[in-house]
Amino acid sequence: MKYFIGKNQNNHAPVSNGSVLAWLQQYDKGCRPVDKVSQFFYPNFDLSSSLLEEPGSYVLVKDHHEKIWYDPYGMVQESLGQVGEIVSLNNTRYINGCGIYEAVSHKGNTVVRTKTWAPPSKNTLIRSIEVKTLRNHSSAASIYPVVHLRNIVQRINNTFISRISANQWLAIAVTPTAKGVTGDIAKAVTGGQTTIFEHSLLPTSLTFIIPDQTIPSKAYSPPVYQVFAAGDSKEEALQELEDTLATIRQSEQQTLQMWETWHHETIDVGSLPSPLDYYWKLSNTVLKMSLQKDGTPILIGFRPYQGNVWIRDSLWIVSTLALSGHLDDAVKALYATLSYLIERPDGNYYFAYNAVTHLPNEHAFENDTTGLILYGIWQVWSLVKDQKILRDLRQIINESADWILKNRDDTGLILPDAGIWETFGPHLGEAFEHMTWTSAISSYGLMRAAEMVEALGEKEKAAQFRQGAYELLQAIHYHNVHDGIVARSKETKRLDASVTLFFSEFPIFPKEWLAPTVKAIQQRLEDPFIGGIWRHESLTTEEGDLKPWTGPTFWLGEAFLVQNDVNEAWKYFNHNYRNSSFCGLLPELWYSKGRARGIAMPSYSQSGVIRSILLHQNLFFRNG
Repeated sequence: MKYFIGKNQNNHAPVSNGSVLAWLQQYDKGCRPVDKVSQFFYPNFDLSSSLLEEPGSYVLVKDHHEKIWYDPYGMVQESLGQVGEIVSLNNTRYINGCGIYEAVSHKGNTVVRTKTWAPPSKNTLIRSIEVKTLRNHSSAASIYPVVHLRNIVQRINNTFISRISANQWLAIAVTPTAKGVTGDIAKAVTGGQTTIFEHSLLPTSLTFIIPDQTIPSKAYSPPVYQVFAAGDSKEEALQELEDTLATIRQSEQQTLQMWETWHHETIDVGSLPSPLDYYWKLSNTVLKMSLQKDGTPILIGFRPYQGNVWIRDSLWIVSTLALSGHLDDAVKALYATLSYLIERPDGNYYFAYNAVTHLPNEHAFENDTTGLILYGIWQVWSLVKDQKILRDLRQIINESADWILKNRDDTGLILPDAGIWETFGPHLGEAFEHMTWTSAISSYGLMRAAEMVEALGEKEKAAQFRQGAYELLQAIHYHNVHDGIVARSKETKRLDASVTLFFSEFPIFPKEWLAPTVKAIQQRLEDPFIGGIWRHESLTTEEGDLKPWTGPTFWLGEAFLVQNDVNEAWKYFNHNYRNSSFCGLLPELWYSKGRARGIAMPSYSQSGVIRSILLHQNLFFRNG
C-alpha cells in the first residue's frame, strides 16, 4: 500500500535550502485532493515563523477547449464549470531524489504539473506551473496562481508585500508579469466585479491573472513561475525577489546541480536496485533539508512538532549525516544541537527545546540524554578525526559521563524514567521504570566517552568510564533479562523494540540474547493485521500508539541482519518501503484510522533507510 502525504492533514512534504522551508500538501481537510504550498517559513523553521494564511497557495486552470475547470475547491460557478470528476493526483516525487518536488495532477483532460524548489543561498521559494492535455492535443489555457496572505501592506505594480513581524517580510510576484486581484477568487478568475480591500491586519486572498498560455501537442505549456521572497526588511525581501526573477529560467537546473554536488559527498554504498536507490538519495536529501541555517537539525514535516529540537532526534540526524559521509554538515549540526543544552536541577540536560526561544519544552522525564550526547559526539569525532571536537566539547563529555556514574541507584541501573518513548510516566498514571534503553545507551555512551577522554590523555578517567559501562551491563543482565529475552525494564517482562539497537547500531549486548529477544519481539510486537513492529508492549502513551512504527520496524530488520538472516531482514525493510508515500517519504507511525503520522521524519524514519542500508552493505562501522 502506498499513500499520498496528506492522508493525515498534519503531514507535509518539505522543501528547504536551510534559509527557508516550505510545506507541500496533497490532501486538504476532509481529504480533498489539492496540490498546494501549505506553508512557508522564515527565518526559523518554527510554526511561529509561518508566512502564509491558510489554505496556502494553489492554482486554478481553465482549459479553453474543455468545459471543466481545474479547480480543487470548486469555487468557480460557471455554467458547466464543475461537471466531471474531482482533481486526481497522478504522481509526486523529488526529482532524482533531490530537493525539487514535482506533483502531477489532472481533472478531466487538463493536466497540471508543478515543480517547487528553494534556490541555493536565497530566501526564496519558486514554484513553476505547466499545463498539458491528458490526450496530448494542442489547446490554450488560463492559469491562475492563488495565494492566501496574512495581510498585504503594499503593492508595487504587480508585486505584493506582506509583513508578519518586525523581521518577517514577504514579497510575491509571478512571471510572466501578471495582474494581481485581491478578494473573491471566483470573481477574479471569471472577470467578475471584485472589491479591493487590502489591510495590513486582515488575511487577504490574492489571484494572479496570467495571460493565456499555449498548450502544444504532446507537451506542456511554457512554465509560469510564482516566487515567494522573504527578508528581514521590506527592502531585503524585494531585493531577494528581484535577484531571483533575474535568473529564474536557470534556477531549476542550478538548484538540481547544487543538490547533485552535495550528493557526491555521500558515502559510496555501491549499486542499489531501483527504487532503493531513490529512497537512499531522498533520505539523505531530507536530512539536509532538516538543517536550519545555523545547522540545527529539527523535525520538519508535520504539526505540532515543527520547530522543536529533540536532542535525541537531532543527534540521530547528526550521526546519520556523519555515517553517510556529510562530515561538514555533521560537525555544524553537532555544535548547533549541543548549543541548546540547559541543565536540569539534577544536572542532566533537558531533552527538548523550542527552535526560536531555545527554552525547554519537554513533556516527560528522560534520563537517556547524556548517553545519547556521548554517542553523538563520538560518532562525529570518530569519522572526522579532529581532536578539536574533543577539546571544544570536553566539558559536555565529562559532565555527561559523570552524571551517568552518579545517577545509578542500588539496582546498578540508571534512575527510573520514561526511556526512549517520552509520553510514559506519572502524568499518565504510571510510575517510571528502570528502562533498559536508558541504562544501555548510558553504558554505550560511557564506552565511547572512555575512547574520547583516552584520546585526550586521561587514561585513569577512561578506565573509570569503562568500569561504569561494565557495571551497567551487568545490572541489565541481572535485572532486565529473562531466559535470554531482554525486557523493557526491571519492573516488567514486557517488551520494548528499542532494545534491538544494542545488537546492531550500538552493539553491546551479548549475542546469546539476540535470538530469544528477536523471536519474542517478532511474536509479540508485530502487528497481526498490517505488519510492522509496535514500539513497545502495553505502555500507556498517546492515542493510536499500538500501531506499527517505522523506526522499530527498521530496527528489527537490522537485528535479523546481525543474525545473518537477510531474507527476514528485508521482509521488515520492504514493509516500510511498501508503506511509503508516493514521493518516498516514510511515516513515523500509523494512527488507528490508518492515517500516517510524521511524514518527513528525518530521524527514525528517513535515517532508518540510510542506517539499514549501511548495515546491510557492511559500511556502518567502517571507522568505528
